[in-house]
Amino acid sequence: MIDMKHLKNVKLSYLKHLKFTWFESVRGIFLIIGLLIHGIIPFIFPKIFSFYITKASKRIKEIGT
Repeated sequence: MIDMKHLKNVKLSYLKHLKFTWFESVRGIFLIIGLLIHGIIPFIFPKIFSFYITKASKRIKEIGT
């Protein structure tokens, strides 16, 4: 769905939104790698996903202020 008011709704400029999403994308790439490793060797990075979700939630709340 296209939301032409998304930037206004999240109260971000285009560039601030772009920077945030690109940094989150890079973090996501590292998360995927970590999860793949965790899937093969479960005792490595046991809390990687919950840690990411917690931190990402805080970053989303902080950027919207």
